[in-house]
Parts: sequence; C-alpha cells; structure tokens
Amino acid sequence: MKQIFIFCFLLIQANCAFFGREPGRPPKIDGVPVPDAQRMLYIQNVRNNSYAPGIHTRLTQMVIEEIDRRGRFVTTREKSLAKYRLYSEIVHYQQVGDLMDLADQHLTSELFVVTRIELVESETGKKLQMERNEIPGRAYYSTQLGYRESEVEAQNRLLRIMALRIAEEAERSWYFSLTGTVN
Repeated sequence: MKQIFIFCFLLIQANCAFFGREPGRPPKIDGVPVPDAQRMLYIQNVRNNSYAPGIHTRLTQMVIEEIDRRGRFVTTREKSLAKYRLYSEIVHYQQVGDLMDLADQHLTSELFVVTRIELVESETGKKLQMERNEIPGRAYYSTQLGYRESEVEAQNRLLRIMALRIAEEAERSWYFSLTGTVN
C-alpha cells in the first residue's frame, strides 16, 4: 500500500512539472509573459487545391477553434491588427479503398490529406522557419466493419487531427522565433 502511495505521489509531482513548463498558458519567455501585441494572429481562410469540396471551410473553422482552445495566440479577424498571419492550403486529398470483399466492393477506405502552411510576420512579410511546412494526415474508416462511420465523419475526424498539427506547428515556429533558438 505504501508503494502505491509513493508511486501516486511521484506521478502527481511529475505531472505538475509537465504542466508548469514554458511556454505555458499564456506563453512565457524566461518567466515573463509574452505581451498580447506579440500574440495577435490572423488566420487566413484555408485554400483548397484538391477535389474534395467543402473541407477547406471546415478545416479553417477547426484551426481557429484549436488555436483559441490552446490559448497561446490571440486570434483576430482584423488583418491589420495581427502581428502574424497563418496561411494554409490543402494541396492533396485522396480516398483509396483498402479492404475489398469478394464482389470487389470496398469494405474499408483510407483518406489522405496534405496541407501546406506558412506563418508570416505581418510587418515585414518574413516567413518564419518551420520544422515542416507540409503536414500529412491519414484516417481509415468503414461503412460496414467495426466502428462504422461515413466519409464525412471520417473527414471531420481527420480535419480535427490536421487542425491540431497545424496549431502545434505554428505555435512551435512562433515561439522559437521569439526566443531566438533554432527548432
């Protein structure tokens, strides 16, 4: 019993250290919070250069929601107020049947999306360096086997993952540009 108590205590302590690290919410550099003027972000509507209709509008909304949820940026819909601008473009969308039955009907399918992103400083037009500027995403779904879902439901699941990855990449690039470190 004592070992379980010690294990739980150490787990709680490690968890607090994990949540207390920088950049935090709101982000900090050397313990000093970043001013809101340095956190203003304009999110341009996602462009769609693929054959999937409507996914760009849903991805735009999900990116805005994810960045607002994370709280490191202050989003604005006024382009002139923003310190940074986030541009995204869906460059590839593909649906491929994976598993087929004896009548050559698709049992499972795979969705694959590639999104290109840029984070630009508004005043200078300088692109911030990113670890990767193309973000891939993949989701599997089936209308007949296991957890059944439609293509639209699978797209929404995939787009939520893409929005999370876009937000992480933008935050990482922004934070490293402010601290002057190389990511």
